[in-house]
Order: sequence, then C-alpha cells, then structure tokens
Amino acid sequence: MNKKILAAFGVLALSGAALAGSTDNSLVLGTGQQPTALDPFVNNQAISAEVNSWMHASLAYFGFDGELKADLAAEIPTEANGGVKLTKNAQGDVTAQTIRWNLRPGIKWSDGRPITTADFKLAYDIFGDERLPVSSRDNYPKTFKVIDDNSFELTYDPPYLFAVAAPSMFSNYLPPAHIIRPIWERVKAAAAGKSKEQAIEIIQKDFLANKFFTAAGGPIVTSGPFKFQRWTRDQSWTLVRNPNYWQNNPTGVDKIIYRFFKDTNSLQVNVLAGQVDATSSVGLAANATTIKTLKDASKNVYDVFTPKSAVWEHWDVNQFDESVPEVADLQLQDKRTRQALIYAIDRDTVTEDLRGGTAKPTNNFVNSVASVYTDVGLTKYNYNPERSKQLLAALGWKPGADGILERNVGGRTVKFVLEYVTTAGNAVRERDQQFYKENFKKVGIDVRFNNAPSSVVFDDAFIAQASTGKWKGIFQFAYVQQPLTEDLGTYYCEDPASKTVKDNVPTAANGFAGQNIGGWCNAAYDKLWDQARREFNPVERKKLLAEAQKIWNEELPAIPLYERSDLYTARKGLRNYTWNAATRYPSALGWQIGWAQRGQKEIVPMK
Repeated sequence: MNKKILAAFGVLALSGAALAGSTDNSLVLGTGQQPTALDPFVNNQAISAEVNSWMHASLAYFGFDGELKADLAAEIPTEANGGVKLTKNAQGDVTAQTIRWNLRPGIKWSDGRPITTADFKLAYDIFGDERLPVSSRDNYPKTFKVIDDNSFELTYDPPYLFAVAAPSMFSNYLPPAHIIRPIWERVKAAAAGKSKEQAIEIIQKDFLANKFFTAAGGPIVTSGPFKFQRWTRDQSWTLVRNPNYWQNNPTGVDKIIYRFFKDTNSLQVNVLAGQVDATSSVGLAANATTIKTLKDASKNVYDVFTPKSAVWEHWDVNQFDESVPEVADLQLQDKRTRQALIYAIDRDTVTEDLRGGTAKPTNNFVNSVASVYTDVGLTKYNYNPERSKQLLAALGWKPGADGILERNVGGRTVKFVLEYVTTAGNAVRERDQQFYKENFKKVGIDVRFNNAPSSVVFDDAFIAQASTGKWKGIFQFAYVQQPLTEDLGTYYCEDPASKTVKDNVPTAANGFAGQNIGGWCNAAYDKLWDQARREFNPVERKKLLAEAQKIWNEELPAIPLYERSDLYTARKGLRNYTWNAATRYPSALGWQIGWAQRGQKEIVPMK
C-alpha cells in the first residue's frame, strides 16, 4: 500500500470534488480497506467479497427475510418441482442427491453474450482442480452433467444438506467462459507435467494474478447488476450499471464509486465532512464514542445505522509448533494456553465500555442467530485472571524478575512474549489491542504488536502462511458467516470424503489452501462435522453440531471475542442500502439501491 498517497488522502483529497449523489444518480461509498485483488477463487477478504457482489450474480441469493430466491436460475430446485432427487438406503438415510439447475431464459453477460451451462461447467472444472489453492472445497459435487445450454445437474455423493443454498464453486463468482477459458487452458498446459508445487506456483502467478483480477485490468465482463469501469490503486474503485442484468432497476443508481481511506479515523472525518454518501460494511467500527459523534454531527444530512450482522471478532491462534519455534516455546498448541489467554481478557468491558453495547461476548464461533447455535454445556470463559495464572503455572511458567512469565526450555530461558497482529489503521481494533495488552500484563504476559494494512495481512502470502511463521502468535480479525447454511466447516482439518490429509489446513504442500489457518486438528470434531453436513434429519443434525460446538469451546482453536453489530451511515434519501445476517453485504441486493429523489421506492427499511 502506498503510504504517501494515503497520507494525503484525507478530507482535502476529496474537497475539490463535490458529491453529486442523487444529482447524477451516483453513489459514493467510503471504506477503510481496499481489496488486495479481486481474484474470486482464492481471495476471502471481506471487502473483496463486498465489491465482487455488485458485479457477479449467483444462481440464487438470500433475501432480507432469509428466504432463498432465484437469480440466474429460473427457479429454486426442490423435490416438489423435480429439481432435487434424493437417493436413500434401506434405512431411509440419504446417501446421495442430484440437483438440477435450469437457467433463467435470456440472461446475458455485460458484453451481451449469453450466460450458458458452459460458464458453470468452467467454474466446476477450475474450482475442482486440486492445484488451485481455494479456501475450501467443502461439499464439492462429485459430478457435473450437461443437459443442454440452459440446464445442468450436480450430483453430491456423499450428500450435502445445503447443496441448493450454497453450491460452492459458483456461489459468489461465475467465470465468463469466453474470456477465462482460454486463459485457464494456457495455464493448465504450462503446468502439465510439473510437480504439484511447481504447478501451484504457475497457477498462482499466471492465473490468479491475471490482470482481470487486479488493478491493472479489472473484471471486464460481469454477470451482476454492475460492471467494472476503473480501479485506481489506493484511491478509488468505480462501477457502472450493467444494462444486460435481468433485474435492471430503472430507478436504481447508475454509478458506484468506492473511496479508499488509510484508516477508520480518516473515513470518519470524511463522513463528518459530507464527502461520502454512505459507508461500506467494511468501514466504521461500532463504538459508543463514534456513534455519538456521528449522530451529533448528522444535522439531518445522513442517518446512522447499527444492523445486527453475522460477524464475529476473534483471534486465530498459530498452532504450528513443529515448524514455528515461537509457537512451541509459548505452547500455543496446548489448549490450556489458549484457555489461559481467554481467561486473561476482560471482554465485558470491551463490549460495554469500548464498543458501547454494540457487541456481546461469545464463547462460540457459530452465530447466535443460527438455528443450530447452542450455549448449553459450553464454558463461559468469564474474566478470571487468577484462573489464567493457574493454567499458566501448570504449564511451567513462573514470574521473572521483571514480572514477565518465563520457563526453561532445553537450557534456554523463554519469556512469554506474544505476537499480536491486526489491521493497522482500524482504530477500534488498535484500541482493543492496548486494552488487552494491559489485561495480559496482569497475568505476566508481554505483548508485541505486529500490525500491517489490511492489504498486507489479508493477502494469502500472510494470513494463510502461519505454518511458515509469517505470523507467530494471535491474529485479530472478523469472520463473516452465513448462519442460514449452518456451516461449521471453517475449523475442520481432514475431510474424510476427499481422502486428503489436512486438506483444510494451509501449508506449502497444498499451496496454502484452506480456511483453518491456525492449523488446529481434532479427529472427533472432523467426524461430527462430516456427519452433520450429510444429516437430513434436523433433530439429529442439531445434536451432532451441538457436540461439535462443545469440542470447539473446550479446545479453543481460535479465541472468540464478541459478536458485532455493524455501523454505517447513509445520506438522507438513499433507499434500500442496508444488510443483515442473511444478506451480509449491501451489494448483495445492489440493483435495489437508489435515491428517493429519483423515484426509488423503499423495498426494505434501512436499520
């Protein structure tokens, strides 16, 4: 990230360009992050997901009511309409399922070419290539059958309960075959005959870093309500309406401009100065001071909203003790150490005082709005520094002369100095850090901050490489969940169906693919997760997932901090710019967003 550009990118950087808003039917959004890239295959950065959602349509999407609705699909497949066929054994258990998708007639790419089965087949082929280091291949269909240009079938064997709601390889991105297939074929040819490691390197360099996914080119062909126009690195991102999108709204906005700010404080200053129409879901951090400041200064120009989101703030913990000496020295791979860390921190004060009640502590990673969420039998992990000290003492730690814990390791004196990483420029997270540092000091733990901009820490070269020691301790960030699909797959280690060892743990062996970035492995958890995702009886599934949550809560592969409410502002007259736990991003229903001054009606209340 170019710090010199960003340093100047404050209020003055925008003061020469008055916001037209409803005048020219544009929407200027402010965000404290920018995408590292827009590669939709591997990149799992929240701001990338939000930006891509404006441009890329899915077979189906969740509405604000939590109901699944057809988008590129003509209808939602069900057993009743013949779109879902279940195979059962003699006991009545579902052993496989076939989903038939029929495409909506007349759907087109932004360049006017028809969207066909060939585009979906390409997605299936690309995501299915094990040399592509995607974040997850959970529940990947066993087969893809082409029926015709507008219909295809996916067979899941073993079955997956949410196959209709989350067909993994094109839930968020559909590659235009007429653009991407030639690139993919060239890359595959270059990788042919190479070792897996060499092939992964070729795919990362020549495919994932292709100009269509970066500021050098941008995604020139899209399927959703908007299409790409311009990306000026470290400054702005511009989208314009896609006239070929089937849900083209005549009263919706014509242009969307993202302004990237170096930190949340700069973003807040520009909101107060009236330099943005609304803020991104990856923007302001909710806390009592910020909310009061924004409301006091609103002067009937904008509104302030705090929607309940499906976001949980946490620390991922590096547990690669075999490859990272610092992990072994601090015994981060031992659950007792992780338990000591959570007992040492006062999360109630953070949520009540620092975040002004816009967050609540959690002891789970499953969102509390999910139907399978449970807190029965879970340890509450209330603030208890004495319990933290007891656990650390049992692991051999003793206070040194300076009060910092130390222990002898093979004749060496090791001090308990914990590396703590988060996104530089996020004022609320940096304040969290200072508070937690004081908490840790009371139990004898010293903390060393190692923050960097979001474009650095969320790059796969950093976040996915705990095994190489790119980060060595704890890493604070937020995960955005989809509670309606009841997915507990983030922390599994080995997928029995794939027969690939540790396929969800990013290491050099798999091109740093997978979501389980800390490296936690628990066979009992993996078995429960695997059974649950294939269990069609809701009562039995809930029992399996409750047991999995108990294991997670006991082991703490990550340290849960709190569930968050989001915070955003929107200029008066803006309609339908909002989100909730089901939709997750404002861009999910982007074609509905418009200005009242230009005739846009309220479809969903902003809150």
